[in-house]
Amino acid sequence: MLTSTLCWSQLKLEPVVTEVQGIPEPGDSNKDASSIVASPKQLFQTALHAAKVARRRCKTSNDLSALGDCITQCKAALEHCPIADPRRWYASKTLGTALRKQFKLEGKLVDLEESIGNHREKLLICPIGHKGHESALKHLGQALNPRFKQTGNPADLDDSIVYQEERLSICPIGHSGRSSALNNLGDALYTRFKQNGNYVDLDDSIRYHEEQLSICPIGHSDRPSALTNLGRALHRRFKQTKNSTDLEDSIRYHKEKLSICLTGHSGRSTALNNLGDALYTGFKQTEKHAYLDDGIRYQKGNLAICSIGHSGRPAALTNLGRALLARFKQTKDSDDLNDSIRFQEEKLSICPVGHLGRSSALRNLSEALQARFEQSEDRVDFKESISYFEAAAALSVSSLSDRLEASKAWISLARKYDTSSLTEAYSNSLYLLNRSVLLASSIHGRHVRLTSIGHRARDIAVDAASHAIKTQRLQSAVEILEQGRGLMFNQAGNYLTPLDNLGVVNKELADGFRELNAAMEQSTFSDESEDERLANGEDKIANYQRLSNAWNDTVEEIRQQEGFGSFLRATPFVTLQKSAIAGPIIIVNISQYRSDAIIAQDTGEPLLVPLPDATPLAVRALAKTLLDTTTTRPPEAESDRILRGLLREIWRIITEPIVFQLENTLKLRRGSRIFWVLTSVSSSLPVHASGPYIQGELSLPDRFVSSYVPTISGLLRAQKGYQRHQDPLGPRWLVVAQPEAEGEAKLPHVHQEIDVIRQMGTQNLTDPFQSRFSLLNRDAPLTVLEILKNGLPHAELAVLSACHSAAGDRSAPDESIHLTAGLMFAGFRGVVGTMWGTADVDGPALAEEFYECMFRGPDRVECRDAATALSRAVRQLRRRKVPFDRWITSVHYGI
Repeated sequence: MLTSTLCWSQLKLEPVVTEVQGIPEPGDSNKDASSIVASPKQLFQTALHAAKVARRRCKTSNDLSALGDCITQCKAALEHCPIADPRRWYASKTLGTALRKQFKLEGKLVDLEESIGNHREKLLICPIGHKGHESALKHLGQALNPRFKQTGNPADLDDSIVYQEERLSICPIGHSGRSSALNNLGDALYTRFKQNGNYVDLDDSIRYHEEQLSICPIGHSDRPSALTNLGRALHRRFKQTKNSTDLEDSIRYHKEKLSICLTGHSGRSTALNNLGDALYTGFKQTEKHAYLDDGIRYQKGNLAICSIGHSGRPAALTNLGRALLARFKQTKDSDDLNDSIRFQEEKLSICPVGHLGRSSALRNLSEALQARFEQSEDRVDFKESISYFEAAAALSVSSLSDRLEASKAWISLARKYDTSSLTEAYSNSLYLLNRSVLLASSIHGRHVRLTSIGHRARDIAVDAASHAIKTQRLQSAVEILEQGRGLMFNQAGNYLTPLDNLGVVNKELADGFRELNAAMEQSTFSDESEDERLANGEDKIANYQRLSNAWNDTVEEIRQQEGFGSFLRATPFVTLQKSAIAGPIIIVNISQYRSDAIIAQDTGEPLLVPLPDATPLAVRALAKTLLDTTTTRPPEAESDRILRGLLREIWRIITEPIVFQLENTLKLRRGSRIFWVLTSVSSSLPVHASGPYIQGELSLPDRFVSSYVPTISGLLRAQKGYQRHQDPLGPRWLVVAQPEAEGEAKLPHVHQEIDVIRQMGTQNLTDPFQSRFSLLNRDAPLTVLEILKNGLPHAELAVLSACHSAAGDRSAPDESIHLTAGLMFAGFRGVVGTMWGTADVDGPALAEEFYECMFRGPDRVECRDAATALSRAVRQLRRRKVPFDRWITSVHYGI
């Protein structure tokens, strides 16, 4: 009988032997018994048994030596077991599971990578139908999820979900593994929701957790975790949908979880914390004091459990302090306020620099100190509050969204009580806002992120500019507006993100920077609870610090690339003002604090024009009137009356003071070009058509030729890239004529417009596009994105007589996101568009006048003539006394 040299009784594991003692086989009497070599099968069984023993020992404690022994013996077992051996899968599973546990304890990514490799191997040797297939899917999915949290690679999370879905499909109702499969899939979908904000994932997560709860009756071992996960997900959905049923259910599930976790239960702290947090949310939504009082009671119970040194104490201090501050604001009970400050100060003291809980500690303590300052007017509290907000905004080990919230609070406090730090606060906020939107992986993602940030963040640029104007820093005001507005397009020539442009110069550098961004954002876990954020905090801090250092180094390297010196910085005014070579640029800034226009010329200092009557409220009312009139289409006489009054009011509060400076200070000649950059709510107004409209007085279109530009940088790029093309065949144009398209109004005069253009004697010509580019023989409309993704670096002029081609985005009013502006950033130097639907009957006359001006000869077509050509064509419509809505809709963008 063979015996191993391993001493099983003592459970002390030694390196696996290659020789074993035993009785000689028959016929081998001359052999030394001690030199008999064990077979691979025997070695495999010996090592695997040793691994099992070590695993059992490890389960009873966190003994790293036992875990290490298990890993060593598993590797030894695999060395003696060919891949094709049917026994190999169990050793692969055991090794993968042990390595993942070691990763949890030590945080070494190499262990997790090796674990994933072993689980992938197990899946390969355990095909569908194999008894190990289900557990292979389970463990591989579980291992990929934490790697996603470490690296931010969304492919890991997607793969994890795929494996968990497959596992669920082979665990039908009644299967012992179905509860676990539902839980893991629900968790993975919830994680993906936090990463991309897709509420479909959240709904699916809730659906799976609800099913899990339904098959885990009272007393089932999985019911507590099912209650926790479902309550958490419903709480999160309530924050978005405000569906009170979700919140009520969340509170009910957390209460049941608490009833299961009696005093002394390891899950009681989490149950108290989650229930208190849900009740606090209920108070914020309903202002029911009972919610707040109950929430505070549960949070106090949680803090009592989480004694000094307890891992849950930082979160308990945060949540209780926050709830007490909310109650103080309702009752003005000073005891609540002082207790709130005391708890937040303790939280800060146990969260040193680099701790993941420090950000919330700084922000919450700042808010509490601000409340006490506003009550007592103690300047010490004010100074401390400002300093803590500033520190939170600068904290690198914090999500960009958290830092931006802290920076906004800093601005609000400084604006209200002391402006000495306001310039720095605005500068910091603009940097964070630009970085947050820039780092989205796509233009669509940037738009989603911008709209989700909210109007307060989007107003940062116009408010910062108003402060710069107040302090007589006009150049800075222009730089601020250029940096902070137009976030979808700014620095995005050819409709590519700055990183896409960098990819043309240095693809490796651009790809590396994208990976760093994803990893950093994931490392901060901005949407996690305090408990989730602090789990394995030291490992996360070390990982984030490594990423942060790499990020800073990479930014500096990017700035060394030609053309990227201003990466994540504002473009200097001296560079921006060069774009005013063709005419003055007028930047209209509408802020809650003050409204002004800044006129920039190609040389010299900018000129300030205060607009005291152009308040956001007044401008917003004008924008609403315009929208209502152009969408409801009242009778012609009524429409003319409304629009005439609207254009007069725009003239009075915005345009007239500007025109006075243009004519009297700058001595600008009649018929000169002027370029408008409209911000905030003014971006949808037809400023180009404003005027007194009184007999004998000139309106703006009678004085100057107006063009719009989304950003000054966009105009500068168009000017730099402009080239006059001499083609032996003459100018080349493309005409897209479409009298009808599915879902769109018919345009019977389109062919007449084409005939007008043909009479100019040119072959390849351009004609207006239809609204939204709805094209015949195409399954879906031609979107701006499809054009812009390809880029048109040599395109010069696009003429769109389609509906709403220059209508802006109401969800982000300071972003010029429409077809006209989009084509300009695709590479077109100039674009003619419409603010709303055009009258088809005006098309031929408008086209005739426009193209007569454009085609001055067979070989000469200048896109720079488009603004003047449009002005002349519109003048002809006005001479025919057409209604206002039929001529003010046409606009020009670009050079």
